Amino acid sequence: MEETLVTLRALDEDIPITVGQACEGIMVFGTSGSGKTSGALNTIQLGMMEAGFGMLNICVKADEADRVIALAKKAGREKDLRIMRLGSDATRFGFLDFLRAGGATAVTAGFKRINQSLLGKVDEDEWTQASQEHLTNLVQLFIMAGEKLDISALRMALDDKPLHKKMIVDALDRCANGSSEEHTIKMLGNYFLKQWVAMGDKTMASVLMSITPTLNPFCTGYMRDLFCTETNFTPKDLRQGTILVLDIPCVGENFSYGIAAGTILKYMTQKMIESYFGEGQVAGQKKAGKATRPVAIVVDECHYVTTADDSEFVTTSRSMRGGLFYLTQDINNFYKRGAKTIEAETGALLSNLHGVRIMHQNADDKTFQWFSNVLGKEMKEQFSESGSFSGPTGSGSVSTSRSWQEKDQVARRDFNIGLARGGPKWKYVVTGILQQDGRVYKGGKMWKQVAFQQMDLDKYA
Repeated sequence: MEETLVTLRALDEDIPITVGQACEGIMVFGTSGSGKTSGALNTIQLGMMEAGFGMLNICVKADEADRVIALAKKAGREKDLRIMRLGSDATRFGFLDFLRAGGATAVTAGFKRINQSLLGKVDEDEWTQASQEHLTNLVQLFIMAGEKLDISALRMALDDKPLHKKMIVDALDRCANGSSEEHTIKMLGNYFLKQWVAMGDKTMASVLMSITPTLNPFCTGYMRDLFCTETNFTPKDLRQGTILVLDIPCVGENFSYGIAAGTILKYMTQKMIESYFGEGQVAGQKKAGKATRPVAIVVDECHYVTTADDSEFVTTSRSMRGGLFYLTQDINNFYKRGAKTIEAETGALLSNLHGVRIMHQNADDKTFQWFSNVLGKEMKEQFSESGSFSGPTGSGSVSTSRSWQEKDQVARRDFNIGLARGGPKWKYVVTGILQQDGRVYKGGKMWKQVAFQQMDLDKYA
């Protein structure tokens, strides 16, 4: 894990970024136009590609796929590229079949993550216990009745009471008397034939309104083609060196499609990393040894697909040689999700993404305060002068004093106007403030200003 991916340049030292640090998580902040994409992202991601990383790149922005493809060509990894986009059948992943291996609760867990990202919130009142129970029971009923587990079929069956009754009868016909399966089916029958039909109209509508936005993106058109038909790609392919480019930008009419696709692919990739070979949530996980290919999940403007359990994933991903490489403009993008617990969850995520932190030019107060707290304070000497004069000849006295005060290690103005943004004005150099937990740089500093040379990727287009 100590292999060097890329060496960053400072004025007085070279700073290696290792595989282990990448797997501990990378977080980059920078305002629009600060150079965070052409600086830190291109430099470190190229190093990952050259080191043979498998990679899921979720393209939130419209031009992101072109950048990743050009970068892969520059790294000599063009043959490892797989592109998933609307209207193309080159890469398809029927994720429901893989979630089904973990049972009904695993299927529901996957949809819950999509729900969190689509609605922009993570509170239980947005994905209620009742919603979770209804979808889990419905999936379980489909499985036990021998029905094909299909998202469109689930969507249509949400409130189809005659179908619920028919599937319970079919499921009972398939199981032995006195078996545990029979007991489970009877419990499902109690839910669908008694509890569900007796539920008040308002509560029932709330449950359905919570579930349907999660299923709808996958029910028709190109999204159904990509995620609900055949499979010619799985996240396990990333362990073999595949670089998957999910090119469904979160803009315009495809906004919900991009979020839903990015969230489920991220979630499934995280589960693959956690189980090493991605065989679902099963016991007896194999330890990821040195020969295991690292896998990175890369998202520029990551707040579109961030979910509540990302921070938990990062706490264990290093040992499984996988990690998150996240970029966004400022902390407010996370807070837009508006959940009651969002401040604590954002704090946990940013704390756990501790392998590499980089701040490009940024004027946001919350982001500055967070990064300043990460860097800590230092004692700085302060000088002051005072004097008084009297009389026609100007006689008087002057006194000088000095004191030590605790100050931010980096002044706020240095984040705002003290960093290079690239382009001709800055001779195509981008600078940022680097911090790594446990690392002390030359001069005893907890941070270091580093420079990134912008690349000409047009020749690889």
